[in-house]
Amino acid sequence: MNSTDGNNIIKLISKAFSYKVCNVHYFSSALTHKSISKDNYERLEILGDAVLQLVITELLFTKYPDHNEGQITVIRQNLVNSKNLEKIFLSLKLEKIFKEINPSLSKSNIYSDIFEALIGAIYLDSNYETVKDAICNLFIPLLSDNLSQKDSKTLLQEYMHSNQNPLPSYSTSHIKHSKYKYLVTCEISNLNIKESLQTNKVKPAEQKLAHAILKKLYEKS
Repeated sequence: MNSTDGNNIIKLISKAFSYKVCNVHYFSSALTHKSISKDNYERLEILGDAVLQLVITELLFTKYPDHNEGQITVIRQNLVNSKNLEKIFLSLKLEKIFKEINPSLSKSNIYSDIFEALIGAIYLDSNYETVKDAICNLFIPLLSDNLSQKDSKTLLQEYMHSNQNPLPSYSTSHIKHSKYKYLVTCEISNLNIKESLQTNKVKPAEQKLAHAILKKLYEKS
């Protein structure tokens, strides 16, 4: 990275996040694809994802004191899913510098990962309170009642799609000699996930199963 590239990164990051860069190396790494250099975004992405999850959870916990765990989970997923993070990255006008640093990439589907890497870079370059302010400045304007309206089945489908996994499969079978009429199952074969529930109403059971699986997936990520 030459001085011109470094100065350009500092200028763009400052404008995008309203943040004064101290060590430009963090941000250069965050904007570099693994095909270009071993010093790339991947490690910073892991850190940034954890920081982002914590800040958003804390934000929602404080802002919605009457929401339960399920409601906070739904809103958080709607805020930090890959599609939304990609939109935020593009709104920050950083696509051009990313393409300049990675000229061999004709098309990128990792903008959400790069955004998380940049969050990790800000955290390393400053402290928790500073990165929290940067995140809140971006996400607070996005908060709305609509974020809590998606059901668990939809959220699970979006989660699987964003991680390029097959969609979950639901099945229903009748139960004999039981107070429940049906056994409802949700299966994600490639992840070795299978959850079942005995019920008298199929659709609510599918929602409960999707919610349970989402919770497990969030805990693992």
